[in-house]
Amino acid sequence: MTPLVYKIADAVISCVVIAPLVVFYWRGTWGLLDRYLIPGNESASAWVSVLIGVVINLSFNFCQGALAKVFEKRNILIRIVGSRLYTGVFAFGIVNHWRGVWLVWNLYSGTAAWGVAGSLIVGLPLMVFFRTVFNILAAPLVVAMDLDSEYFAVSTRFHFKPDNLEFYLYDTCFTTVVIGSLIVFVWRGVWNMLDLYFINENTMQKSVHGHCGTALVGYSIVILMLCLQYPANVLSNKLSKVHKIAKISFEDIYLCFAIFGNVAVWHGIWGLCDSYILPENPIASKWFTHTIGIGVLMLMLSGNSVLVRGCVVDGEKHKNENLVMFSTGYFSGLMKLCSDRHNKSVTLHGETVRNCKETDTVSDTPDEQEEDTRTAFL
Repeated sequence: MTPLVYKIADAVISCVVIAPLVVFYWRGTWGLLDRYLIPGNESASAWVSVLIGVVINLSFNFCQGALAKVFEKRNILIRIVGSRLYTGVFAFGIVNHWRGVWLVWNLYSGTAAWGVAGSLIVGLPLMVFFRTVFNILAAPLVVAMDLDSEYFAVSTRFHFKPDNLEFYLYDTCFTTVVIGSLIVFVWRGVWNMLDLYFINENTMQKSVHGHCGTALVGYSIVILMLCLQYPANVLSNKLSKVHKIAKISFEDIYLCFAIFGNVAVWHGIWGLCDSYILPENPIASKWFTHTIGIGVLMLMLSGNSVLVRGCVVDGEKHKNENLVMFSTGYFSGLMKLCSDRHNKSVTLHGETVRNCKETDTVSDTPDEQEEDTRTAFL
């Protein structure tokens, strides 16, 4: 297939398959936490969610190097089971963090227009200031593959390494707690604005129409952003020659439109799940979407798409691309995985052949070795 066909296929599977499955998982997990995590006390439930999320996030951030080394030397079955268990626990922690921060905002600012706008007014300017706007995106504009070489890798805002322990600790805590929470601020603001101005909960029919409308608007914006990313990439390269601030400003404005579309897609799919997937049994509905979401994504080798982790810095290149180029490379990711496995197999086969040749060379008979010695002496 040509690169263009790969790009189109990547965009289609990201929008039609991966994004709904990611929303399935998040909706199911969030709803189950609402049901089982201190359901009688919303304040306690929110703060416990924040605590669980922060502890799990920091633990996996600090242990990423150790985890990579431990599973690198294990057989393939242990690597698969261990890495997928890691994804499941990490995703559970991230959903807890988001839910806790979201509910804390609801508790102390309410869900009226000003309370909703407050989290957006606080979150987005700070994300711009810290040059981390790209990190607000999720599926379908960001797809993460379960690649062995980078499975446990979690980047930080200032890129400090564990060798510089003190700054690495600060950097990791800042990325996880501050940047991670600011992302929730932005999502909550946009999401609740959609609730206020797009969704009418007075009747079931109007609610369904509203969710269909937000999904349609969201997908329209997402498709437009995917189509415009190539001319936007050209313009971004030109602006980088003018001034870095011009490049960052352009990319941030472009990403803000993408973020709105991204949140609208999630909002629409989430609402349609509430309306059509076992609406008479909400708990069974949550368990169903939770299980189907994470299970199918793992089978597709895209389980890491449910995670919101690491940090990309605005104005820098991500995977050798400007940030207006979205990470939707599902099929290209599979090709890379197959290529890496093939190269590793070829390398191991080459080592085996070389070792066999060396063994054959050494394994001469005693008479041959004596003849070689006499010839060398002469």
